[in-house]
Amino acid sequence: MYKNKTTQEKSFFLKNGAAVLEQSIRLFNGKCNPIRTYSSQQLKRATHNFDQSRLIHSGINYQLYRGDDEEEDREISVKVFFPRSNHERHLKMIANEVAVASKMSNHKNVLKLLGYCPHTELPMLVYELPVHGNLLHIVSADGEEAPFETKLRIGIGVANAVAYLHHGHSKTFINRDIRRGQVFLDQDYGAKLCSFYASIPIPEGETHVEADVFGTKGFTPPEVARYGRYTERSDVYDFGILLSELLTGKSWGQILWDNMIDLASRNDLNDTDYDEIMKRELDGMMLLEDEEIGGQLIECAKLVEKCINENVNERPNMVEVAKALILIKTNTTQ
Repeated sequence: MYKNKTTQEKSFFLKNGAAVLEQSIRLFNGKCNPIRTYSSQQLKRATHNFDQSRLIHSGINYQLYRGDDEEEDREISVKVFFPRSNHERHLKMIANEVAVASKMSNHKNVLKLLGYCPHTELPMLVYELPVHGNLLHIVSADGEEAPFETKLRIGIGVANAVAYLHHGHSKTFINRDIRRGQVFLDQDYGAKLCSFYASIPIPEGETHVEADVFGTKGFTPPEVARYGRYTERSDVYDFGILLSELLTGKSWGQILWDNMIDLASRNDLNDTDYDEIMKRELDGMMLLEDEEIGGQLIECAKLVEKCINENVNERPNMVEVAKALILIKTNTTQ
């Protein structure tokens, strides 16, 4: 039987609202920060009916649009998710993002969730506007080159946000999706972690959680790729990759490709030669920097090596990573 638009929107509202409530109860005993609800008509007007000129970023499963909230007289960004064949799981993960982001939004290095629209088949999420887009504008072949100090400040911001995700709540959450496309930048190029779509908690009393592998094949931590086992230090591994991309201005795949060809030609390649790869990358950068920044780059390279250690138990945690970056920034490393 045909449903008119009003009836259909009510159906979406009930289903999506129930999904968000279920995730809030499961993850936080129902204690999530209250957030505003928007109508689909409001968001269409705000984005000029999702005009392509308003597109900020296109991710794997969503698009982000710039909008104008006339009621609040502020600019916003609207996340519109693509339909997926596994609709119920997709909806659950979107609801997961609403629940986790609402608890994370009080952190200065998280893109603040302002509200969501439950009246469409898949909820649309509304965030503050990231004025300078995301790290893809800095880490790409044709991206802008940010000063080292800005890159280091971005790295510190992301590390602080992830540390808060791990230790700022009653449960330890693992992000599982720390990559350059999920880090946005405010008007001062401050880091704003955005996606919590794949975030999962570690069960109480446990040190890890087993789950389906999420992310890009070939970029996942070894313990995840082999056993589907996530810990705090799985996020640390992902952060190490992101930090290397941020410092070099290259994608991780390009870093490996550039260096492995040369290393292989010298018969100097093994399966885990990340130390040599990062040393070669940052040695080239240091030729272009002054002595002080050169020293900071060396310390950053050492930190990346620790973060992407094959042995999960030998990686630092995110609090230690954040502290190490702050020490590097203040140039007080020993």
